Amino acid sequence: MKKLLLYIAQVLITFTVLAQSYQVQGIVTDEAGEGIPGITVTIKGTGSGVSTDLYGSFSLPLMGQSILVFSGIGFESTEQQVDRSTTTLKIKLRSSTTELSAVQVIGKSEHTETREQPFAVSVVDVKPLKVQNLDVNQILGTVSGVRIREQGGMGSGFDFSLNGFTGKQVKFFLDGIPMDNFGSSLSLNNIPVNMITGIEVYKGVVPVHLGSDALGGAVNVTTDQNVRNYLNASYAIGSFNTHRASVLARYTEPRTGLSFNANLFLNYSDNNYMMRDVEVPRSDGSGKLDTVDVRRFHDAYQSQTAQLELGVVNKPFADRLFVGLIASGNEKEVQTGLNMQDVFGEVMTTDQVLIPTFKYRKSDLFVTGLDLRAYAMYNRRKAVRADTSSRTYNWYGDYSTRINNAGEFSYNKSLFSYDDESYLATANLSYQLGKNHSVSVNHTFSQFSRVGKDPMRDLSEVPFTTPNTITKNISALSYSLSLMDDQWKTSVFTKAFMMHSSTQVENEDTDEFEEYSIQFLLNGYGVASTYFVTPWAQVKLSYENTYRLPEGEEMFGNGLTVLPNTALEPEQSNNYNAGILVSKVFKDHSIRFEGNYLYRKASNFIRLDASQPRNSNYVNQAKVNLTSIEGGIQYTYRRLLNLGINVTKQKNINADESDRLFKDDLPNQPFLFGNITAGVQFHHVGLEDSRLSINWLSLFVDQFYWKWPSQGTKKYKYDIPRQLSHNLALSYAFDEGKYSASLACNNITNTIVYDNFAMQKPGRSFSLKLSYFLSN
Repeated sequence: MKKLLLYIAQVLITFTVLAQSYQVQGIVTDEAGEGIPGITVTIKGTGSGVSTDLYGSFSLPLMGQSILVFSGIGFESTEQQVDRSTTTLKIKLRSSTTELSAVQVIGKSEHTETREQPFAVSVVDVKPLKVQNLDVNQILGTVSGVRIREQGGMGSGFDFSLNGFTGKQVKFFLDGIPMDNFGSSLSLNNIPVNMITGIEVYKGVVPVHLGSDALGGAVNVTTDQNVRNYLNASYAIGSFNTHRASVLARYTEPRTGLSFNANLFLNYSDNNYMMRDVEVPRSDGSGKLDTVDVRRFHDAYQSQTAQLELGVVNKPFADRLFVGLIASGNEKEVQTGLNMQDVFGEVMTTDQVLIPTFKYRKSDLFVTGLDLRAYAMYNRRKAVRADTSSRTYNWYGDYSTRINNAGEFSYNKSLFSYDDESYLATANLSYQLGKNHSVSVNHTFSQFSRVGKDPMRDLSEVPFTTPNTITKNISALSYSLSLMDDQWKTSVFTKAFMMHSSTQVENEDTDEFEEYSIQFLLNGYGVASTYFVTPWAQVKLSYENTYRLPEGEEMFGNGLTVLPNTALEPEQSNNYNAGILVSKVFKDHSIRFEGNYLYRKASNFIRLDASQPRNSNYVNQAKVNLTSIEGGIQYTYRRLLNLGINVTKQKNINADESDRLFKDDLPNQPFLFGNITAGVQFHHVGLEDSRLSINWLSLFVDQFYWKWPSQGTKKYKYDIPRQLSHNLALSYAFDEGKYSASLACNNITNTIVYDNFAMQKPGRSFSLKLSYFLSN
């Protein structure tokens, strides 16, 4: 009875404390009104506090009247008294020219903590780029080890490569949520930069909390999670009749914690850029080719997405609890097949997605140190691949008509559509056992089903007439240890991969589809460790034995350019990583160097085989060895000047001794690439609270073959030539960042730029972006 009374008293005290507490949120800016990341906000006399995020925002729970102290390297400290009537703050810090004799670091920014993990990870500072007309893919293209190869302009398919791992071997997340089944209208080349706060690129070993079967790394795109009200609207117009528009908004009622989020964006482009030095057959029937410049005429793209969420924040039962709905769709004209030899004039694809979502996060659940994060979604997707014309087009837009039932792309006309239905549920439970120990458990369940139909074909010729399904369960357990006052951090983990698939396979003897089922149960494990040689320099080592389960499109195809391969097996890899991170801050200067060495031994390596002129499919490569060396250095001077350079050299070799292509480089894989970035900022240009930014980007890719290098004579090999392109952007923001404009020129020298399977990308292009940002 005594214990019960004590427990009731504790509960009453807890609820009394919660009732008396209140939340203060705000933003810390410099003299130009630009938010400052990494500023320490402490409660005077307590030593506790937080650090501002990438935007300079913070949120802090308080009890009664308090004095907040704002301090940071290079800025003069200031104090602000707050009480229950204070809910939002806007603090402006003045630059300090005096060197600090001592600095007390209360906390680190979220991005700094991510970089200092034992895992090999690069963190992109998105804040300086938000006023530019960019998407996530364009930003990722500046990260060492990353190469994004697109098949054309806006909305085109793209291939993401990270240290030699490509496609689904690298997983993508939005705020830690897998993007596997979001559909093509909500992908990295559609998400506007306004929507995000940072990008984390994990190279090799992926932390357990992301809960996936990533084999070669992961990309986690983070959005603004701060509890504050804002409205951000932007519109951009560019060459090739390109338009981008976005409206991002949040409103949180401070008394009840009720919060509403809305993200709306629209993309459109004609993609009618000039194709240069294209070989076109003469119309006289001689069979001779003319090298000409022609304009793309059937490549328009449009997409639209709405993401709405309603929930509560900072409640005793949940830090964040949201239910939401994502609705997106796109339409894409198809100009070519996998290369520029075949030209289409009427092939179309459409994609529509509807996704209800549930998000939950709670720190100190039941007991101090126990944190829970959960997410669930249901996805309904309808995709159409239309090839209903019998015309044969050339690059001039001229055509002839066939008398048979053949389509442009397919041997027979097709109006193939498929309905995808998928479920995803993931939960991560972590517990801080003490100051130096923590454990984490993660489980992810997913199910994917596809049913197809085609009214223009016989039923026996239509794939997915009965549901094709894949069910996956991925479980993970990790233990983290921190020693020597956080100087040495180590994480060990184990994973279990379970998969069952049921597909339909065409019987070559009867020409009918028969059921084919496979099942896998696999186990993986690994360790990652980092040691701080000095407070500003650390070394990292990691090893992982892991697996990746085939995805729906890899096994089932996409109904047009990718053929099914239901016999695909999971790929396995032993990954070895070694890296160094140096991050040093001086009075007015900061420098960061990242270097990584990566070695992989992969079995049943899944790659896209494009040996056919129009179609491709995914196949298992028995053994592949991958080696990558990368390095990048970033220099910043007083938030006025920044310079960066990174270089990646990698080699992907067929290691199957029984294969006649043993020791041959994998096709369509660049082996040397890098980029140089430079930016300068001028304050108070024209207006008092203004900032003018000039940013330069140079991209280099050495030549490589897009088929097996040892096949064919050197004269007739298909290669993607060496290329160097340059981009320039000028951005101007004023009224403390409320209004901004950005003018950009991509591919300034109008270089002929090739990419995936020698597909020519746009030449010189211009864009203008206008943006409005309001917050309180």
